[in-house]
Amino acid sequence: MVKFVAAKVVINSFCSLTIKVDSIKIVQKAYNMEIIYQAPLQGFTDFTYRKTLHAVYGGITKYFIPYLSYGKGKEIKKSQLKEMFPENNTGMQAIPQVLFSDQNELSSLVKILTDNGYQEINLNLGCPYPMATNRGRGAAWLDNPQALNEILSLLFENVPDVKFSVKMRAGMNDAQQIDSVFEVLNKYPLHEVIYHPRTASQMYSGKADASLFVKAHAIAKHPMVYNGDICSVEDLQALKALMPEQQTWMTGRGLLMDPALALKLNGNGMDVASEKKKLREFHDRLLEEYASRLQGSGHLLAKMGQFWVYFSESFDNQHKTLKMIKKAGSLIKYNAAVAEIFRS
Repeated sequence: MVKFVAAKVVINSFCSLTIKVDSIKIVQKAYNMEIIYQAPLQGFTDFTYRKTLHAVYGGITKYFIPYLSYGKGKEIKKSQLKEMFPENNTGMQAIPQVLFSDQNELSSLVKILTDNGYQEINLNLGCPYPMATNRGRGAAWLDNPQALNEILSLLFENVPDVKFSVKMRAGMNDAQQIDSVFEVLNKYPLHEVIYHPRTASQMYSGKADASLFVKAHAIAKHPMVYNGDICSVEDLQALKALMPEQQTWMTGRGLLMDPALALKLNGNGMDVASEKKKLREFHDRLLEEYASRLQGSGHLLAKMGQFWVYFSESFDNQHKTLKMIKKAGSLIKYNAAVAEIFRS
Protein backbone atom coordinates (compact mmCIF):
# COMPACT_ATOMS: atom_id res chain seq x y z
CA MET A 1 0.00 0.00 0.00
CA VAL A 2 1.26 3.47 -0.83
CA LYS A 3 0.92 5.72 2.19
CA PHE A 4 1.32 9.48 2.11
CA VAL A 5 3.29 11.08 4.93
CA ALA A 6 0.64 13.33 6.41
CA ALA A 7 -0.38 14.30 9.92
CA LYS A 8 -3.83 13.26 11.06
CA VAL A 9 -4.74 16.90 11.55
CA VAL A 10 -4.13 17.54 7.83
CA ILE A 11 -6.52 14.75 6.86
CA ASN A 12 -9.12 15.98 9.34
CA SER A 13 -8.84 19.47 7.89
CA PHE A 14 -9.58 17.96 4.45
CA CYS A 15 -12.81 16.47 5.80
CA SER A 16 -14.00 19.74 7.31
CA LEU A 17 -12.93 21.63 4.20
CA THR A 18 -15.13 19.39 2.04
CA ILE A 19 -18.14 20.24 4.19
CA LYS A 20 -17.25 23.94 4.06
CA VAL A 21 -16.94 23.94 0.26
CA ASP A 22 -20.31 22.22 -0.13
CA SER A 23 -21.80 24.99 2.02
CA ILE A 24 -20.08 27.66 -0.11
CA LYS A 25 -21.56 26.14 -3.26
CA ILE A 26 -25.05 26.37 -1.76
CA VAL A 27 -24.47 30.06 -1.03
CA GLN A 28 -23.02 30.68 -4.49
CA LYS A 29 -26.07 29.17 -6.16
CA ALA A 30 -28.44 31.06 -3.87
CA TYR A 31 -26.81 34.36 -4.87
CA ASN A 32 -26.68 33.34 -8.54
CA MET A 33 -22.87 33.30 -8.56
CA GLU A 34 -20.88 31.29 -11.07
CA ILE A 35 -19.09 28.28 -9.53
CA ILE A 36 -15.65 27.91 -11.09
CA TYR A 37 -13.49 24.78 -11.12
CA GLN A 38 -9.85 24.65 -12.22
CA ALA A 39 -9.24 21.89 -14.76
CA PRO A 40 -6.34 19.44 -14.31
CA LEU A 41 -3.63 20.01 -16.93
CA GLN A 42 -0.61 17.71 -16.88
CA GLY A 43 2.64 19.65 -16.68
CA PHE A 44 0.98 22.90 -15.66
CA THR A 45 -1.45 22.73 -12.74
CA ASP A 46 0.84 21.07 -10.23
CA PHE A 47 0.63 21.79 -6.51
CA THR A 48 2.98 24.78 -6.76
CA TYR A 49 0.77 26.38 -9.39
CA ARG A 50 -2.44 25.53 -7.52
CA LYS A 51 -1.24 26.90 -4.19
CA THR A 52 0.08 30.09 -5.76
CA LEU A 53 -3.05 30.67 -7.84
CA HIS A 54 -5.20 30.17 -4.76
CA ALA A 55 -3.08 32.50 -2.63
CA VAL A 56 -2.80 35.34 -5.14
CA TYR A 57 -6.17 35.22 -6.91
CA GLY A 58 -8.62 32.69 -5.50
CA GLY A 59 -12.20 32.71 -6.79
CA ILE A 60 -12.05 28.97 -7.52
CA THR A 61 -14.29 26.50 -5.71
CA LYS A 62 -12.46 23.28 -6.63
CA TYR A 63 -8.96 22.57 -7.88
CA PHE A 64 -8.69 19.27 -9.76
CA ILE A 65 -5.34 17.52 -9.44
CA PRO A 66 -3.83 15.99 -12.62
CA TYR A 67 -4.54 12.28 -12.77
CA LEU A 68 -2.97 9.54 -10.68
CA SER A 69 -2.21 6.44 -12.76
CA TYR A 70 0.03 3.42 -13.10
CA GLY A 71 2.98 3.63 -15.46
CA LYS A 72 5.48 1.08 -16.67
CA GLY A 73 5.96 -1.85 -14.34
CA LYS A 74 2.67 -1.04 -12.65
CA GLU A 75 4.32 1.69 -10.65
CA ILE A 76 3.11 5.21 -9.88
CA LYS A 77 5.51 8.07 -10.51
CA LYS A 78 6.76 9.77 -7.37
CA SER A 79 5.87 13.12 -8.91
CA GLN A 80 2.22 12.02 -9.24
CA LEU A 81 2.11 10.83 -5.65
CA LYS A 82 3.60 14.11 -4.48
CA GLU A 83 0.72 15.94 -6.15
CA MET A 84 -1.68 14.01 -3.92
CA PHE A 85 0.06 14.68 -0.62
CA PRO A 86 -2.56 16.31 1.61
CA GLU A 87 0.06 18.74 2.95
CA ASN A 88 0.53 20.04 -0.61
CA ASN A 89 -3.16 20.82 -0.96
CA THR A 90 -4.13 22.46 2.31
CA GLY A 91 -6.45 25.46 2.47
CA MET A 92 -8.27 24.63 -0.77
CA GLN A 93 -10.69 22.01 -2.04
CA ALA A 94 -8.37 19.81 -4.10
CA ILE A 95 -9.98 16.88 -5.92
CA PRO A 96 -7.76 13.99 -7.03
CA GLN A 97 -8.38 12.29 -10.36
CA VAL A 98 -7.65 8.70 -11.37
CA LEU A 99 -6.87 7.29 -14.82
CA PHE A 100 -7.34 3.53 -15.07
CA SER A 101 -7.71 0.66 -17.51
CA ASP A 102 -9.37 -2.00 -15.37
CA GLN A 103 -10.95 -2.81 -12.02
CA ASN A 104 -7.66 -3.69 -10.34
CA GLU A 105 -6.09 -0.36 -11.25
CA LEU A 106 -9.17 1.59 -10.21
CA SER A 107 -9.62 -0.10 -6.85
CA SER A 108 -5.93 0.24 -6.02
CA LEU A 109 -5.81 3.93 -6.91
CA VAL A 110 -9.00 4.66 -4.99
CA LYS A 111 -7.62 2.85 -1.94
CA ILE A 112 -4.47 4.95 -1.99
CA LEU A 113 -6.57 8.09 -1.94
CA THR A 114 -9.14 7.00 0.63
CA ASP A 115 -6.41 5.70 2.94
CA ASN A 116 -5.10 9.24 2.97
CA GLY A 117 -8.26 11.13 3.74
CA TYR A 118 -9.76 11.97 0.35
CA GLN A 119 -13.56 11.88 0.36
CA GLU A 120 -14.14 12.95 -3.24
CA ILE A 121 -12.47 11.39 -6.29
CA ASN A 122 -12.83 12.19 -9.98
CA LEU A 123 -12.84 9.40 -12.59
CA ASN A 124 -11.09 10.31 -15.83
CA LEU A 125 -13.29 9.23 -18.74
CA GLY A 126 -12.07 11.96 -21.03
CA CYS A 127 -8.32 11.84 -21.62
CA PRO A 128 -8.10 11.92 -25.45
CA TYR A 129 -4.43 11.11 -25.95
CA PRO A 130 -3.70 7.81 -27.74
CA MET A 131 -1.10 6.94 -25.10
CA ALA A 132 -4.06 6.61 -22.70
CA THR A 133 -6.88 5.45 -24.95
CA ASN A 134 -4.78 2.71 -26.60
CA ARG A 135 -4.45 1.18 -23.13
CA GLY A 136 -8.18 1.33 -22.48
CA ARG A 137 -7.95 4.42 -20.31
CA GLY A 138 -9.62 7.82 -20.35
CA ALA A 139 -12.06 8.37 -23.20
CA ALA A 140 -11.69 4.72 -24.31
CA TRP A 141 -14.30 3.83 -21.65
CA LEU A 142 -16.89 5.78 -23.63
CA ASP A 143 -16.61 3.20 -26.41
CA ASN A 144 -17.52 0.35 -24.06
CA PRO A 145 -20.60 1.19 -21.96
CA GLN A 146 -21.00 -2.43 -20.83
CA ALA A 147 -17.50 -2.52 -19.33
CA LEU A 148 -18.11 0.91 -17.80
CA ASN A 149 -21.27 -0.36 -16.17
CA GLU A 150 -19.45 -3.36 -14.69
CA ILE A 151 -16.62 -1.33 -13.23
CA LEU A 152 -18.93 1.33 -11.77
CA SER A 153 -21.14 -1.35 -10.23
CA LEU A 154 -18.16 -2.83 -8.39
CA LEU A 155 -16.85 0.60 -7.42
CA PHE A 156 -20.05 1.77 -5.74
CA GLU A 157 -20.59 -1.61 -4.13
CA ASN A 158 -17.11 -1.65 -2.57
CA VAL A 159 -16.62 2.06 -1.83
CA PRO A 160 -20.04 3.41 -0.80
CA ASP A 161 -18.89 6.34 1.36
CA VAL A 162 -16.87 8.33 -1.19
CA LYS A 163 -18.18 10.97 -3.58
CA PHE A 164 -17.29 10.01 -7.15
CA SER A 165 -17.56 12.34 -10.11
CA VAL A 166 -16.59 11.81 -13.73
CA LYS A 167 -14.83 14.04 -16.24
CA MET A 168 -15.70 12.98 -19.75
CA ARG A 169 -15.68 13.83 -23.44
CA ALA A 170 -18.63 13.68 -25.82
CA GLY A 171 -17.42 10.30 -27.06
CA MET A 172 -14.37 8.71 -28.61
CA ASN A 173 -15.17 9.41 -32.26
CA ASP A 174 -18.93 9.90 -32.47
CA ALA A 175 -20.88 12.22 -30.16
CA GLN A 176 -24.15 10.65 -31.29
CA GLN A 177 -23.42 7.47 -29.31
CA ILE A 178 -23.15 9.20 -25.93
CA ASP A 179 -26.74 8.32 -24.94
CA SER A 180 -25.69 4.77 -24.11
CA VAL A 181 -22.97 6.11 -21.80
CA PHE A 182 -25.46 8.26 -19.90
CA GLU A 183 -27.77 5.27 -19.57
CA VAL A 184 -24.94 3.71 -17.54
CA LEU A 185 -23.96 6.84 -15.60
CA ASN A 186 -27.57 7.52 -14.62
CA LYS A 187 -27.70 4.23 -12.73
CA TYR A 188 -25.13 5.36 -10.17
CA PRO A 189 -25.06 8.09 -7.48
CA LEU A 190 -22.36 10.22 -9.06
CA HIS A 191 -21.65 13.52 -7.32
CA GLU A 192 -21.43 15.38 -10.65
CA VAL A 193 -20.53 14.97 -14.32
CA ILE A 194 -17.94 17.29 -15.87
CA TYR A 195 -18.63 17.30 -19.60
CA HIS A 196 -16.28 18.54 -22.31
CA PRO A 197 -18.28 18.73 -25.57
CA ARG A 198 -15.57 17.53 -27.93
CA THR A 199 -14.92 13.95 -28.96
CA ALA A 200 -11.57 12.41 -28.07
CA SER A 201 -10.59 12.23 -31.73
CA GLN A 202 -10.95 16.02 -31.95
CA MET A 203 -8.34 16.43 -29.21
CA TYR A 204 -8.39 20.24 -28.74
CA SER A 205 -9.00 21.21 -32.35
CA GLY A 206 -11.95 23.24 -33.50
CA LYS A 207 -14.37 24.68 -30.97
CA ALA A 208 -16.20 22.90 -28.18
CA ASP A 209 -19.80 22.31 -29.28
CA ALA A 210 -21.94 23.68 -26.45
CA SER A 211 -25.09 22.24 -28.04
CA LEU A 212 -23.75 18.77 -27.18
CA PHE A 213 -23.65 19.80 -23.53
CA VAL A 214 -27.26 20.99 -23.71
CA LYS A 215 -28.31 17.60 -25.12
CA ALA A 216 -26.32 15.72 -22.49
CA HIS A 217 -27.76 17.88 -19.72
CA ALA A 218 -31.26 16.93 -20.86
CA ILE A 219 -30.65 13.20 -20.35
CA ALA A 220 -28.29 13.34 -17.35
CA LYS A 221 -29.64 12.70 -13.85
CA HIS A 222 -26.67 14.27 -12.10
CA PRO A 223 -25.44 17.86 -11.64
CA MET A 224 -23.55 18.86 -14.77
CA VAL A 225 -20.39 20.95 -15.07
CA TYR A 226 -19.52 22.59 -18.40
CA ASN A 227 -15.88 22.36 -19.51
CA GLY A 228 -14.43 23.70 -22.73
CA ASP A 229 -13.13 26.97 -24.26
CA ILE A 230 -13.96 29.34 -21.40
CA CYS A 231 -11.18 31.88 -21.79
CA SER A 232 -12.98 35.18 -21.23
CA VAL A 233 -16.08 36.83 -19.79
CA GLU A 234 -17.44 36.98 -23.33
CA ASP A 235 -17.07 33.22 -23.70
CA LEU A 236 -19.11 32.67 -20.55
CA GLN A 237 -21.75 35.18 -21.63
CA ALA A 238 -22.22 33.32 -24.91
CA LEU A 239 -22.64 30.04 -23.03
CA LYS A 240 -25.05 31.59 -20.54
CA ALA A 241 -27.20 32.80 -23.43
CA LEU A 242 -27.50 29.18 -24.54
CA MET A 243 -27.98 27.70 -21.05
CA PRO A 244 -28.98 30.46 -18.60
CA GLU A 245 -29.57 28.09 -15.67
CA GLN A 246 -26.07 26.59 -15.79
CA GLN A 247 -23.89 27.84 -12.92
CA THR A 248 -20.95 25.43 -12.60
CA TRP A 249 -18.03 25.69 -15.01
CA MET A 250 -14.53 24.29 -15.42
CA THR A 251 -11.69 26.08 -17.15
CA GLY A 252 -8.04 25.17 -17.60
CA ARG A 253 -6.30 26.98 -20.43
CA GLY A 254 -8.39 30.07 -19.70
CA LEU A 255 -6.84 30.34 -16.23
CA LEU A 256 -3.35 29.80 -17.65
CA MET A 257 -3.91 32.71 -20.02
CA ASP A 258 -5.58 34.88 -17.39
CA PRO A 259 -5.14 33.84 -13.74
CA ALA A 260 -7.76 36.45 -12.78
CA LEU A 261 -10.38 34.77 -14.95
CA ALA A 262 -12.32 33.12 -12.11
CA LEU A 263 -12.72 36.52 -10.44
CA LYS A 264 -13.76 38.20 -13.70
CA LEU A 265 -16.40 35.56 -14.41
CA ASN A 266 -18.14 36.72 -11.24
CA GLY A 267 -17.81 40.42 -12.04
CA ASN A 268 -14.70 41.05 -9.94
CA GLY A 269 -12.40 42.51 -12.55
CA MET A 270 -9.54 45.00 -12.06
CA ASP A 271 -8.29 48.06 -13.88
CA VAL A 272 -5.38 47.53 -16.26
CA ALA A 273 -2.70 48.75 -13.87
CA SER A 274 -3.96 46.62 -10.97
CA GLU A 275 -4.29 43.58 -13.20
CA LYS A 276 -0.69 43.91 -14.44
CA LYS A 277 0.56 44.38 -10.87
CA LYS A 278 -1.34 41.28 -9.76
CA LEU A 279 0.05 39.21 -12.62
CA ARG A 280 3.56 40.33 -11.71
CA GLU A 281 2.97 39.25 -8.12
CA PHE A 282 1.69 35.87 -9.34
CA HIS A 283 4.68 35.42 -11.64
CA ASP A 284 7.20 36.35 -8.96
CA ARG A 285 5.68 33.98 -6.40
CA LEU A 286 5.58 31.17 -8.95
CA LEU A 287 9.23 31.79 -9.82
CA GLU A 288 10.22 31.80 -6.16
CA GLU A 289 8.30 28.61 -5.38
CA TYR A 290 9.67 26.70 -8.38
CA ALA A 291 13.20 27.94 -7.65
CA SER A 292 12.95 26.35 -4.22
CA ARG A 293 12.11 22.90 -5.57
CA LEU A 294 13.64 22.60 -9.06
CA GLN A 295 17.28 21.71 -9.65
CA GLY A 296 19.28 24.14 -11.77
CA SER A 297 18.41 27.35 -13.60
CA GLY A 298 17.85 25.49 -16.87
CA HIS A 299 15.02 23.49 -15.38
CA LEU A 300 13.55 26.63 -13.81
CA LEU A 301 13.69 28.61 -17.05
CA ALA A 302 12.04 25.79 -18.99
CA LYS A 303 9.26 25.60 -16.41
CA MET A 304 8.57 29.32 -16.45
CA GLY A 305 8.89 29.42 -20.23
CA GLN A 306 5.93 27.10 -20.67
CA PHE A 307 3.76 29.45 -18.60
CA TRP A 308 4.76 32.40 -20.76
CA VAL A 309 3.18 30.71 -23.77
CA TYR A 310 -0.07 31.64 -21.96
CA PHE A 311 1.02 34.73 -19.95
CA SER A 312 2.09 36.41 -23.20
CA GLU A 313 -1.54 36.66 -24.27
CA SER A 314 -2.04 39.31 -21.59
CA PHE A 315 0.34 41.69 -23.38
CA ASP A 316 -0.17 43.78 -26.51
CA ASN A 317 2.66 42.23 -28.50
CA GLN A 318 2.37 38.54 -27.71
CA HIS A 319 4.99 37.46 -30.25
CA LYS A 320 7.60 39.95 -28.99
CA THR A 321 6.90 39.06 -25.37
CA LEU A 322 7.36 35.34 -25.96
CA LYS A 323 10.48 35.94 -28.06
CA MET A 324 12.09 37.91 -25.23
CA ILE A 325 11.45 35.05 -22.80
CA LYS A 326 12.79 32.42 -25.18
CA LYS A 327 15.99 34.40 -25.81
CA ALA A 328 16.79 34.63 -22.10
CA GLY A 329 19.52 32.03 -21.68
CA SER A 330 20.23 32.67 -18.02
CA LEU A 331 18.24 33.56 -14.93
CA ILE A 332 19.74 37.07 -14.90
CA LYS A 333 18.65 37.66 -18.51
CA TYR A 334 15.26 36.13 -17.77
CA ASN A 335 14.62 38.47 -14.85
CA ALA A 336 15.70 41.44 -16.97
CA ALA A 337 13.32 40.38 -19.76
CA VAL A 338 10.43 39.98 -17.32
CA ALA A 339 11.10 43.43 -15.84
CA GLU A 340 11.08 45.00 -19.32
CA ILE A 341 7.87 43.16 -20.29
CA PHE A 342 6.01 44.43 -17.24
CA ARG A 343 7.32 47.99 -17.75
CA SER A 344 5.92 48.13 -21.27
